[in-house]
Amino acid sequence: MKNKFLALLISSAFMFAACGDDSSSTSADPSTEESSSSMEEGDDSSSSEKGDAKSSSSKKGDKSSSSEKSSEKSSSSEKSSDKSSSSAKEDSKSSSSVSKDKSSSSESPKSSSSETPESSSTEVSSSSVVTPEGARAAKLTDLQKNYELKLFDQTVYLSTGSKQGVLALRIPDELWVVTYTDFAGGVVSFKKDKAGLQYSETDAVKKIIGKMEAGFKISFVVKEADNADEDDKILYSVDGGDYSEAIKASVAVQKSKVSKAEAIQKKIYECADGDSTRTFKFFDSSYIYETSIDGQVVNWNAGRYDIQRSTLLMIPLYYVGSSRTMFTYSVGTDDAITAYNGEKLNCTVEDVEYAYEDAKDFVGEWVATRDGVDWTFTLKADGTSKLEAFEGTKQVEFKSGTWEVYGYYMVMDFNMLLNPGSTTSMYGQLQTGTVDRETGKISGFSFVHHDKGTPRIPTSFEAPEYDD
Repeated sequence: MKNKFLALLISSAFMFAACGDDSSSTSADPSTEESSSSMEEGDDSSSSEKGDAKSSSSKKGDKSSSSEKSSEKSSSSEKSSDKSSSSAKEDSKSSSSVSKDKSSSSESPKSSSSETPESSSTEVSSSSVVTPEGARAAKLTDLQKNYELKLFDQTVYLSTGSKQGVLALRIPDELWVVTYTDFAGGVVSFKKDKAGLQYSETDAVKKIIGKMEAGFKISFVVKEADNADEDDKILYSVDGGDYSEAIKASVAVQKSKVSKAEAIQKKIYECADGDSTRTFKFFDSSYIYETSIDGQVVNWNAGRYDIQRSTLLMIPLYYVGSSRTMFTYSVGTDDAITAYNGEKLNCTVEDVEYAYEDAKDFVGEWVATRDGVDWTFTLKADGTSKLEAFEGTKQVEFKSGTWEVYGYYMVMDFNMLLNPGSTTSMYGQLQTGTVDRETGKISGFSFVHHDKGTPRIPTSFEAPEYDD
């Protein structure tokens, strides 16, 4: 794969239309969930979804899918968004996924502190939920892969997938709601501006979406069985209401499609698409997606993923410009990736070749000099970051925001900028330097990002020297 690991970044606005992909239709074809008698492992009891039985109060009179477009995120250039014309054509086929943006701020660095990252838990603040007597807060590992729930008088299915934080609510052929959460205290929250959405305009969906404007939370507890021959029960409460039992559900698996995220972990899918190449890099629970033309990355996004109900769900948390709130695909056992408009990408698959980097190695203060400009790069353990540059005594750059390590890449989102129009998200490939024998810490690291903004951000940093 030519230059497959070179993380290139352009600072042009990222238009979703140019990204071209993804969740290109309305909700998934219901036949994809009942075409095989095979069931997902561990989900063979109680209430079968009956092809993901449709919500009883739902009406099909208005089946038009919903789409919301958002403004573009500011950037230093907008020229390259029209480079990916070969993939842009797909967007005209898609109208179901809600779009979002991350409008940049050009506030003075002193005017505000760092904000909570979108990639953190999407909890909605409210009063604490009282745990029933004899029960404890649930962990993700306590939950089965699929449950039937009642939410606001609607039958909704919850899926937990690989139990790494991506949770989804589903009304068959009508609704996907996907969020990423730390599930602290057994609680997951769903809020419209912090969840992936794909839906059709039905009565059932309108009730759920209406509740998501303000946000709602579901609390899960484990009620231990009184007798050893009985199973523990999973109970749930919506917004602090009465607890009900979550009914375990069975979901049909298509033998021609990948049904578990572990099958694509540590894999790179490189897929030809006309004059462009789409590359999917799947790490343990995170991903980086790139669209390239002539070896140059013209669009990208990064976030969290899982495979649930034989559907690849991708939640973009880092991107430049506008993006859909979620992307949906199916991954075939023949290594093909298919969007829900039916367009199939034939891909070659390889294992990732580099070891993952450990985020804690990068926590601290780092320095570099490039083109006469002195840089200080501060990465904190709480996930916040600060990038400052001085030319002499004049401050020429300041960016603060959030950071994470995905595999052997660092992804960053800036919520405060000194220079209007500066790139608001970036990513780069990492490689650590030598380890200091006395401190046990790395001496520095490379950060190959190819950001085009000015002043140019260094591609390597080292630990500062101190006068003891």
